[in-house]
Order: sequence, then structure tokens, then C-alpha cells
Amino acid sequence: MKRRGLLAVTAALPFGRAAFAAERTIGWISPESREATAPFFNALKSGLQNQFPPGGDTVRIHERYVTGAAADYSAAIAELQELGVRLIVAQGAATPAVIAAKPRVPVVFAFSGDPVVAGFVQSLARPGGNATGMTFMSLELNPKRIDLLRTALPHCRKVALLSNARHAGEENEIVACQRALNPTGIQLSVHRAQSPADIPAGVGAALDGGAQALVVLPSSSMVQRASAIAAQCLERKVPVVSGWASIARAGALLTYGPNLTEAYKRIAHHVARILAGVPPGSLPVEQPSSLELAVNLKTAAALGLELPQTLLAQADEIIE
Repeated sequence: MKRRGLLAVTAALPFGRAAFAAERTIGWISPESREATAPFFNALKSGLQNQFPPGGDTVRIHERYVTGAAADYSAAIAELQELGVRLIVAQGAATPAVIAAKPRVPVVFAFSGDPVVAGFVQSLARPGGNATGMTFMSLELNPKRIDLLRTALPHCRKVALLSNARHAGEENEIVACQRALNPTGIQLSVHRAQSPADIPAGVGAALDGGAQALVVLPSSSMVQRASAIAAQCLERKVPVVSGWASIARAGALLTYGPNLTEAYKRIAHHVARILAGVPPGSLPVEQPSSLELAVNLKTAAALGLELPQTLLAQADEIIE
């Protein structure tokens, strides 16, 4: 397990405010390296600076990066609790392990799956229990991605979908995609990877089945392998459509979904409320309100595609 030391979000506590130190200390647990998750951690810090401006109370963060066995999460949580953290922010795929460990302190999660299906909360509006936060899953975004795919590929008649079978809520996303395609007459084949090691085979099966486009349901395992997925599809001249801009930067043709930087900034709102004494179970789980369309023109050129100007005009990020 790789560990990092204490970081201050702002300057050290002013003289005379040391009594507040324990009340303004939180933990951060990520399943990836510090370098890989730096954009999200920095976004959280930025959000905390907005919630606790310089000159007032500051927030200190103890970081833990757990890239090993599930038991390492329990060890990291125990360490953080010994350090007196008031709550733990669980980043991405660390969320299930952190919640399963049942820490004494509240958990604020940033989770790509459905927290209700995963059993983290009773409902988005009334979480109950000891956890709340942000979910990046929005079923209503899937029809929009299908619509964007059809705009980019008007002659596409066969689409494959690649998903993480262990991603909470994945079944509902598949249904949403199927419903979006039903009126179009476009054929959909579904390929569910049971583990990250199954992803290349899933992509291969989709391509061998004649898919003219691959829709990748976003999750951390898909992000980690986005470059390989895009390269595998590019060899067969098949575009990839997904949900997070980082996947477009890795080679997908286009993505539409939450602006994750803004979402992690918003996580600071939950942190501030809980530090102020609000029970986590009473804070609704939020979904990102800031969405973005990213289009990779380099990939389009490699695929021999000329994308409509109407599509490019909608893009928040164009990768050239």
C-alpha cells in the first residue's frame, strides 16, 4: 500500500484556532496512484477552499492511496481514524471497500455507479446511514450519447455495448441504451466484462460481430483501459463512444457526460455540511449538473470520418 502524508488545503491554522484542528481534519482514500487521481484531489481542494476561505477555518487532508488487497482499505481506514479524521472521502472504485469496512466516521463518496443498487444508501433523496456524496451515473445521459453517435455516424446500423458487469447499476444503463435504440432499428449487442482482464476479449467479440460503433459504459476499469480499447477499435476502423472526457482524450471518438472536475469540487459541499454537524444520512446524494461533450478530431481523421459542423458546434472540448 502506497501512503502519502498530511497535506494542508490552505495555510496552517492561524494561531489561536488550533482547537479547531481536529474538527477540520478529513481523510481521502483512492484506489489509484496519487499522480493518476491528482486532478480529482486538486478539484476537491479547490472546492474546500471555496467552502472555507483563507483567513477562516482550514481543512487538512490525510491522503491514502490503496492499490493492493481489500484488507489494505481496513488498515488505511484504521490509520485515518487514529489520526482523528472527522470523515473520509472515498474516491471512485474505493467506495465499496471503504463502506464495507464500516468506518466510525461518515463517508462522502464520489462514485461512478448507482449507490442505491450498490446498497450504500436507501435512496438518493434520503440516504440514511453513514454515507452520502455524488454519483456520476445518470440513466438519462445514455439516450443523448446514442443520439450523438447517430449524428456522427448516420449510416451506422449495428452497435455494440461494452460494460463492467460488476458496476452497480450497469443493467439499468444497458436497458436505457436498448430503449434509445429500439425506435431506430439499429441492432445492439451487449458484451459484459466480468473482470478487467475480460475487456480485450469483450472488445474483440464486439468487433468480430460486425459492430460499426462501440459504446463503452464509463467506469474506473474502463477509464484505466481506455487507450487500449480505443486502439483495438481503431485497428478495425470502429469508433468508440463513452461518457467521460478522459476517455475521449485516450482515443474515443466522442464522449458525453459529467464534468468530473466540477463534480469533485461539489463534493466539498457535502464535506462542509458534515463538518458543520449535519448527519450524512440527511444529505441527498447528488448527480453532476455540469455536463460536457468532448470530440476527438484526431480519432475522427484516423477513422476517415468528417464530423458534422452541427456536432462540433456543441462540443465543449475538441481534441486535435
